[in-house]
Amino acid sequence: MPIKVLINAKAFPPVVGGVESYSEFIARAYKRAGVIPVVLTAFNGRVGWHERDYPEGPIRVLNVGMGPQPVVFLKMLVASAWVRLTQKFDLLHATTWRAALAILPFRNRKPFVLTVHGQEVLNYPAILKRPMISALVTSDLVITVSHVSMEAARSALFGAQPKGRWQVNFNGLSYLKEATAHVRKPVDRNRIRIVSFARLAVRKNFEGCLAALALLRDEAITNFHYTIAGTGPLKQKIEGLIQDLDLGDHVTMVGYVDEADIPDLYRSTDIFLHPQTASETGRDLEGFGLAIADSISFGAAAVVGKDGGPKDFVAHGERGLVVDGNNTSDIADALRVLLTDPDVLERLSTTGRHWCLKNLSWDRHVAQVLDFFSLGARLQTVQEGQTHEVGS
Repeated sequence: MPIKVLINAKAFPPVVGGVESYSEFIARAYKRAGVIPVVLTAFNGRVGWHERDYPEGPIRVLNVGMGPQPVVFLKMLVASAWVRLTQKFDLLHATTWRAALAILPFRNRKPFVLTVHGQEVLNYPAILKRPMISALVTSDLVITVSHVSMEAARSALFGAQPKGRWQVNFNGLSYLKEATAHVRKPVDRNRIRIVSFARLAVRKNFEGCLAALALLRDEAITNFHYTIAGTGPLKQKIEGLIQDLDLGDHVTMVGYVDEADIPDLYRSTDIFLHPQTASETGRDLEGFGLAIADSISFGAAAVVGKDGGPKDFVAHGERGLVVDGNNTSDIADALRVLLTDPDVLERLSTTGRHWCLKNLSWDRHVAQVLDFFSLGARLQTVQEGQTHEVGS
């Protein structure tokens, strides 16, 4: 019999977001592994079953519809009960602890895995503290996407002892095929392309980026052009800061980038600038940094903040530069090295790209889950049986 996994996700594309993309990526990775994924989620659109077409094949998605959070949760709860009664699954995978709450009552001793990204275990209503702890404690396997998110998840236990296993399991890459095929051209030393691609929010630290570039401009280091891609609440403030710092000749804001155009954005990046910070309370942090990893996979040299998950794959001086995002001079120092010594830029670009392409894979992410539950071996047996039947 084929192996089936039920993926409970708080949302799923066409909703845009990190957790939403994660849910889609692992559904496709399960499909590539030969597992049949079924996704239970909520998004605006027709309620009921949808069949999404992917290169790996069709994936069934059950949409419960949108509404106030308590209503959506009740609909997820009812749908989880119905799906568990009408279909058989070998594995249950919740992509956040809130999504886990809708399926745990109907777990019925099935292997259960829960993913922790970071912020969701740091920000929650007080009334949901105990349910969150219960989800973390009772899961057979808790996977966190970075060591920082592991620390966040551990802190969310408040002393409770988990019954299952906890593992760090890095995210994969969004554009593995395109990144692998990309052939980088030598850097134009007279116009090095710096890019930031993120939501225009405080944690992404665009203010620090612009202040650092203004310092370099004042030192007569002007061989750069900085592109800011993305939308968010700080758009007007960033535009005003560009004007105040007289950086208009060196900075372009391109706004929203269509999904189909994102690989081209990475192809035209020499330095990916993301000196993110964490809030004073520690409740706002970068759990992994998928855009950073994606940019590196195309050959960008990354400058990232020391706070959050990116330092797991951006080893300072080896695969990029790690800075104190709260220190403008630290950001400027890193950029100065890359802008004035293209050999360093090339070395970090090459080593970072090689590491990300070798180590960050959604297939590996899913394989780690399947192997933990010994489903990988069973899957291989099923596939070998199917091959034998075809050969017969």
